[in-house]
Amino acid sequence: MKYEVLQSTKYTYSRPVSQSINKCVFKPLSNSNQNLILYEQIINPNATGSEYLDYWGNEVSTFYVWEPHDFLEVQTRSVLEISYEPVNVIITLDIEKEMKSNAFKKRYAEFLCHTEYSILHDHMIEEVLKKVGRDQLDLYHFVEKVNQYIYNHFSYVPGATHVKTVASEAFEMKTGVCQDFTHIMLAICRSQGIPSRYVSGYIYNGEDAAMRGDAVTHAWVEVYFPTYGWIGFDPTNDMLALDYHICVATGRDYADITPMKGVYMGNASHEMNVSIRVSAVESEKIF
Repeated sequence: MKYEVLQSTKYTYSRPVSQSINKCVFKPLSNSNQNLILYEQIINPNATGSEYLDYWGNEVSTFYVWEPHDFLEVQTRSVLEISYEPVNVIITLDIEKEMKSNAFKKRYAEFLCHTEYSILHDHMIEEVLKKVGRDQLDLYHFVEKVNQYIYNHFSYVPGATHVKTVASEAFEMKTGVCQDFTHIMLAICRSQGIPSRYVSGYIYNGEDAAMRGDAVTHAWVEVYFPTYGWIGFDPTNDMLALDYHICVATGRDYADITPMKGVYMGNASHEMNVSIRVSAVESEKIF
């Protein structure tokens, strides 16, 4: 599948600010399942900056606007090809043994540790383990059941939470958006020794599909199993993250891959508006 993603992120200030320094993570990754064909980024007003790879391997753009301005807009266009090979995951005794080894735990320690966003109280985790029947499941089917459990027991309500809501708060409300469901699933998977990471990106739902999260940036979970590598699960839609999911960045939680943030000089408030359009495209229409 080939996709074109158009995104506009605009900050409007209540009065002009003298200057600003900003960081954005909008450029999709290229990996074994995803090929970035084209990426364009336009910043208004004019800005100077640079790009670099962060600790997690994400493409980061840092830029400066030195002149007074009353708005800041970043427009991006990405064209990608997504292709996944079907994988039949079988958790063998050797895989379980490896995942319990100290060497494995050290190698993936950053994706096994709980973060500020991805902490659940013990009774919350026990509630899920009991409901999904953890004792009767291997690790892969356990992840499948957790993915399904979150989809069935939590309400998707845009605006019910905010970017600083942590997993335990969303769990108590049984309400949230993709960011919240992802943090909840990270906490549960990590509690069982399954390396898990936060994925930020986009989702394509076609013209009539009922998938949730298409109008804004999307988030889901990737878990790691020896032999198979990283496998994506989308608890917001109870599905594997495959050909409809476009990965922009990965990290331990939302804090590692916040799409855009910055600071400005001036006594002003601001509003942010984000618009996203994901379209399937034919090869001859890419350029």
